[in-house]
Amino acid sequence: MVSELSRPVLSGLKIVDVKATPVTVPMEAPLRWSLGVETGTTRTIIKLYTNRGIVGIGETYGGRGTVEAINAAKPLFKGSDPFELGRLIDKFQTFRISYEFNIPIYVLAGIEMACWDIIGKYLDKPLYSVLGGASKKEIPFIAYLFYRYRSDDSKGGESTPEDLLNYYDQLCSRYGCKFVGAKLKTGVFDPLEELKAVKAFRESFGENFLIRFDPNGAWSVETSIRVLKQMEKYDVEYVEDPTYTLEGMSLVRKSVNVPLGTNMCVINFEQIPPAVRMHAIDIIGLDIHYWGGLTLCKKLVGVAETFQLGIYVHSDRELGVSTAAILHFVASHPYITHAVDSHYHYQVGDVITEEFAYKKGGVMKVPDGPGLGVEIDDKKLEKWHEYYKSHGEVIEFLDPKRPEWIPTLPLW
Repeated sequence: MVSELSRPVLSGLKIVDVKATPVTVPMEAPLRWSLGVETGTTRTIIKLYTNRGIVGIGETYGGRGTVEAINAAKPLFKGSDPFELGRLIDKFQTFRISYEFNIPIYVLAGIEMACWDIIGKYLDKPLYSVLGGASKKEIPFIAYLFYRYRSDDSKGGESTPEDLLNYYDQLCSRYGCKFVGAKLKTGVFDPLEELKAVKAFRESFGENFLIRFDPNGAWSVETSIRVLKQMEKYDVEYVEDPTYTLEGMSLVRKSVNVPLGTNMCVINFEQIPPAVRMHAIDIIGLDIHYWGGLTLCKKLVGVAETFQLGIYVHSDRELGVSTAAILHFVASHPYITHAVDSHYHYQVGDVITEEFAYKKGGVMKVPDGPGLGVEIDDKKLEKWHEYYKSHGEVIEFLDPKRPEWIPTLPLW
């Protein structure tokens, strides 16, 4: 029997304050996608203070609007016990649908992430242990490949299948590793031209190399069917959002023998049952921010397993704090077998003390320290906050090279 003296004292731990700092970190060269250009990433870094001196860190999407929403949401978490995440989520879910306060769900994700960090630090355990234990300590990543505009210092400029192959080789040389495969971000050029990239990667790397393809909803149903029928012979791992509605995805999936994934057509739990009934998707994208945090993502994994949907982890330009959270989450959920997407190799900096890097096999090691296992470097945080103040927020739904261009779907 555990004595009162040896039992950990958990009562009395309270959140007393929060500091939210917006940052912008540029890409080494602008990334092109179907609806615009990603010139960098704007994120908000969260520090959650407790009455026991433990500071939890979190990260989420956006800048000024996110900071304002976090400050508006203070009554939901100030004075709360960070262990009581269920109550926190319930309060956010009720509060965010009010007419007076529109709190995006990704704000909840950032606050909840910082609570998980506090919990791990309080228990002196890495987050993967708190989440149930790690089934693996090294997480495989896919080589995420974009077409890019050339930067002012002559980086990037990839516009052909050969360019993408060369950039893949550069990544392998930079990190001294080979990846399990490549994700081709497309929807930029004519579909048949982009199909050539799939052919080039399959012929270059053989049958065991994984190939993902993501046009970001750029194609009509008829274009999707026509092109994906030709793609069948290249045995792609999956195609993500070739078209942009569940109805369209269902028509495409019934007509082609290619697994379809989505990060656009299913963005909440209510949409999963109709997606399954319509046979619209095979794989669903998990984003720890847009699904509302790790607790709700645990629920998503359970729902996906119930319906026997695959799970992949979507990337929206995470910095190191969110990357750490992703590593812990994937490590503790063996149902997630697909390699992780990440923009990390495109970004020129980070806000953590020891930045991540791909290791042999294209993996990242899960941090072993308490909580998230990463620390904020305040000098780096200040540097990218100043960059945010001077350069503003990144808006990826624009193309600086084509100021008159209006992104509309379908493009083809």
